[in-house]
Amino acid sequence: IDSRTGRLWTDRWEITDDDWSSGVTFEELPDWSEQICSRVSLERVQVHPDGVPTLDKLASTPLPPASVPHPALGNPHPYLKHRKDAIFNAIMAKVENFASPKMDKILSMEDWNEKQEAIDDLFEKAYDAVKNSDKDKEGYVSVVLGHQPDFAELVEKAMTEYLKKVVDDERTAFKKNKTESDSEDIEEVSDEDAVPVFMELGATAEAGEGVVPKILKPLKPHAKDGPGRMVEEWELSANQKTRRIMCRQSIREIAKALTEEQGGARVYVNGRKGAGKSAALAAIVASARTSGHIVLYLPDGDRLSKNGFYIDPNEHKKDSEGPLFDLPMLSKEVCDQLLEAHAKDLEGMQVMKDCLEKHFSKDGFKKLRRVMGDIDDVDSIPVGELLKIGSEEVSIAALCYSSVIETLMAQDSKPFTIVADDFNCYYDHGHYFHEDYDEDVKHSIPLDRITLFKPLTDAMGVAKTDKGQLITKEPVVMKNGGIVVGTTESHAVARKFTSALTDSMEQNGSRVVTIPQYSHLEVEHILANLEIAGVGRLRFDRGETVMNDQEVRFLRMVSGGLGQPLIDAVCG
Repeated sequence: IDSRTGRLWTDRWEITDDDWSSGVTFEELPDWSEQICSRVSLERVQVHPDGVPTLDKLASTPLPPASVPHPALGNPHPYLKHRKDAIFNAIMAKVENFASPKMDKILSMEDWNEKQEAIDDLFEKAYDAVKNSDKDKEGYVSVVLGHQPDFAELVEKAMTEYLKKVVDDERTAFKKNKTESDSEDIEEVSDEDAVPVFMELGATAEAGEGVVPKILKPLKPHAKDGPGRMVEEWELSANQKTRRIMCRQSIREIAKALTEEQGGARVYVNGRKGAGKSAALAAIVASARTSGHIVLYLPDGDRLSKNGFYIDPNEHKKDSEGPLFDLPMLSKEVCDQLLEAHAKDLEGMQVMKDCLEKHFSKDGFKKLRRVMGDIDDVDSIPVGELLKIGSEEVSIAALCYSSVIETLMAQDSKPFTIVADDFNCYYDHGHYFHEDYDEDVKHSIPLDRITLFKPLTDAMGVAKTDKGQLITKEPVVMKNGGIVVGTTESHAVARKFTSALTDSMEQNGSRVVTIPQYSHLEVEHILANLEIAGVGRLRFDRGETVMNDQEVRFLRMVSGGLGQPLIDAVCG
């Protein structure tokens, strides 16, 4: 037993008696540096050549397929299809090994009848050849699949598919030889051959804003884990020069939706706790801003849905569904964040007078005049100036916010994208009450009746009734841009509301994107990146973990292929 090594027998990170008695203090240990990273990790991690790709480039980047969802999660059909494809591919490989040596001779035959007889002979001999291909080794195909009742049909189908592939390859080669082109051939990489790619968000943010890159404003860590735990990896990193997010097929699907549907794109992102939903939304924010989009980023929906300080009735705005309410303090905060992130992008954009009259009451115009002077003869106000007023004057912040958001959604000069995390918190049990909504103050105000959230819920086309039921309605479509929302599993949101929201999104035509767990290949690259970043036990690991396949499989097993538990396993 003493000679055993590996998991459960020895701990490579334990502090031995010799270490304790050496007298070396923590301060005397060597500091982390990039030079101690293993060559395997440095070669394995691929960073996008543009750092942060645009949405168009992200939508066309080859990326490896993700892991198939486990059938125990409630939907066994994807896993069932995966297993059927795996069985067919195993048989297909054996068929190809049997038939490929004979194809050159068959293709060289000039007589069509002779060629047809050779093909018929292939079909007749394929069954026995495939069934006995690895019988002496007690292989999977011979011992397991060979005894299945539909084995003969699968062999025949695989042979047919293989011959079609041979014919297609011949036609492609003929066209390629026939077409004369002076341009260099660009080798296309398929998803099956692709490796994971990271987007590099650059150095840390400005002083006082922690570890979050500037491009992700207003994302920041919060006292109680905040929006997801994506930022935790950056906080734990010894390497302060890297802030990376892995590009995955699910993120690419969101980018495709925003690029293909120029106006009115609606994307609903869900997934298990710790799967990387917040990271996916942050990646889209960075890519959209790199693409020139104006992005309203609300990363902490749980806080916004609860901590509004106070709520006021909006006496000027009412619709067929009843009165509306304002959250002045939060509206002031959002105006300041949008202005800080996109002051230059908003130059030249104007809020027209009819839009102002729609949102500002007489009293609101009086307060606006105190700041701007006489505006009776003014036909429009610059968007940036109105946001600046909203960020300074809390009494009219909600009115400025509503006017600006409606203007951005209705214009088509620049793409406007809304990205909201913790979106299911908007449909949970409410935390805002007012006697103008309920005289007994027993029933909470649905967030789609609050001006801060109404543009988001209207754009997604889902509202909450007074009885707490979710209903779909005609969405308010943006002229240029889209909206991407994500759910949270880290906060206490009633399951019935999250499930009802998901059903509503599927019914109203929104594109639903599920963030899956990492595949084995993605786990390998995530661990390599964590070593380069200097996170947890990998900081002084020198590649021992990433080069140990058994250890990588163990970490994937204990984490379930999810990002958040994987960080815990590496740091625990």
